[in-house]
Amino acid sequence: MSRLVPRHLGIVPDGNRRWARRHGVPAQEGYLRGAARTVEVLRWCEEAGVETVTVWALSLDNAAKRPELPVMLEGIAALVESLTAGASRHVNVLGCPEHLSSLGLTELSARARDSAMGPYGGRTGHGNGTGAGVGAGDPYGGGDGRLRVNLAVAYDGREEIVAAARAVLAERGTEGLDSTAVGERLGRWGQPDCDLILRTSGEQRLSGFLLWQSLTAELHFSPEHWPDFDRAAFDAALTSFAGRERRFGA
Repeated sequence: MSRLVPRHLGIVPDGNRRWARRHGVPAQEGYLRGAARTVEVLRWCEEAGVETVTVWALSLDNAAKRPELPVMLEGIAALVESLTAGASRHVNVLGCPEHLSSLGLTELSARARDSAMGPYGGRTGHGNGTGAGVGAGDPYGGGDGRLRVNLAVAYDGREEIVAAARAVLAERGTEGLDSTAVGERLGRWGQPDCDLILRTSGEQRLSGFLLWQSLTAELHFSPEHWPDFDRAAFDAALTSFAGRERRFGA
């Protein structure tokens, strides 16, 4: 019998800057190592059978206050380049196009506008632009077996919920606004309920990541800094998930 694998895995790849400090190297090296580790972890996700992975590359709060933002953006650019080099994955961008443009991430801004990710690209239908077209009956995968990667850049979970509610209001009016409708809208945007959220570097909080989708998610906190998060740590997270009795919020 095959073990239970999360269909939607959320990742908070924390600790790049602390890894750099520990090793006595510039912060830039930490973020570049973190980007390379993200690509490797996504390959492990593919091998394990995960269908959707949402990676929180940059919070909206950190985009506004982190002094090392330029080197963080360099790491994000390296990550995007690696992820979009081939056609082996569906890559969607979660982020406000205006915020991304102000950060100098013009390519990501264009992807966000042209993506199926309606809250930031402004689309309310299923779409099939730069991101994966998401059908109402297929909130997890792109329908062709390829991994969907949602890259959250300048992302805020509260803003995502507000955007989903506004989209429901525009489509159905006040009578159609309820929790089921908001959840369905997020699913159509490629953000279905999350099964497992992984955060590294020993931090034990969600910090606003996937606020709606994390309601029934299992949580796994790993002590390694993200660049040190290896295959053994990844397998331990999946083994922990598979061994849990999921109560779905109960």
